[in-house]
Amino acid sequence: MTARQEWADAAHRLKFTFGEYCFYTARFEAVELTTHVSRLKGSFEENVAAFVPLLKRHGAVAIPSHPISADPKWLKITRDYLRYVPTATIHYFIKPGISFDEYLRQMSRKRRHELLRKLRRFIEHSGGQIDLRGYRSLPEAQMFYPLARAISRKTYQQRLLDVGLPETASFEAELLEMAGRDAMRGYLLFHRGTAIAYAYCTVTGDCLRFRCIGYDPAFRNLSAGIVLIYEALRSAIGEHRFTIIDFDFGEAQYKRAFATGSLRCATVFLFRPTIRRLFTVVAHRTCIAASDGCATLINRVGMKERLKQYFRTHGGHAGTGLRTHV
Repeated sequence: MTARQEWADAAHRLKFTFGEYCFYTARFEAVELTTHVSRLKGSFEENVAAFVPLLKRHGAVAIPSHPISADPKWLKITRDYLRYVPTATIHYFIKPGISFDEYLRQMSRKRRHELLRKLRRFIEHSGGQIDLRGYRSLPEAQMFYPLARAISRKTYQQRLLDVGLPETASFEAELLEMAGRDAMRGYLLFHRGTAIAYAYCTVTGDCLRFRCIGYDPAFRNLSAGIVLIYEALRSAIGEHRFTIIDFDFGEAQYKRAFATGSLRCATVFLFRPTIRRLFTVVAHRTCIAASDGCATLINRVGMKERLKQYFRTHGGHAGTGLRTHV
């Protein structure tokens, strides 16, 4: 299965979203598999079955990403467990090599040229420099969090989808606790002294995970998000600590642009089989199906982009909060 399974207690949620509007969230605690997806071996069915005994000690088991050869059934119920697979998607990651230059050489020449063009444009409009600042110690994390939170508030994903940087006392405490043991990285991109883009990352062993990324929509034309990721990767790879840099599950253009590897994966939750849990997961799956069906319909009649722009404009400030949540 794996040379070593790594687990951690974590808060999870099933978000009930219709289109780009989140109207309800079901929250629960679970023990989460933190072993990187590229290190999981064996078949999906065998591995998931082997995790079921954990339900005796925990209320739920979360497997954020497990490689699959075919999309599994979204629901499986037995006497011992309820297995829910809310999504199957591509999981992107980077195996950077020994230096940032080596990582860049894994990209196509066209892609490198495009990135350098965006970097030059940003430099031209920011006083001749790229001002990226890294945060990792406890005092630095205390400075990072309010600045990143202010950027996150400007994104439509924060207002509509509730997938920006969390603004809760429990999340802040977790972030600061991780900083105290050198298990977080924060990155802020500044433009003439003003923070305009952020990335929040967590550290597990030799793996750095991008958890939350966002930028001020006023700087979209300067490719603030791309510049941030490029410089954050330069800083992270320069530590010579991380053999894997992970973009978490979910599709996004920036992930495809920067990744060196990808796997088709499923997100899996294991619950004790109760009527309440069954009702929750069936309702969640029904919401997904209804939202996807409506999206397909409006796309066929040519209204998808107009409706998307309307809700982003009227539901909050247009912007980008690049994060994936179930």
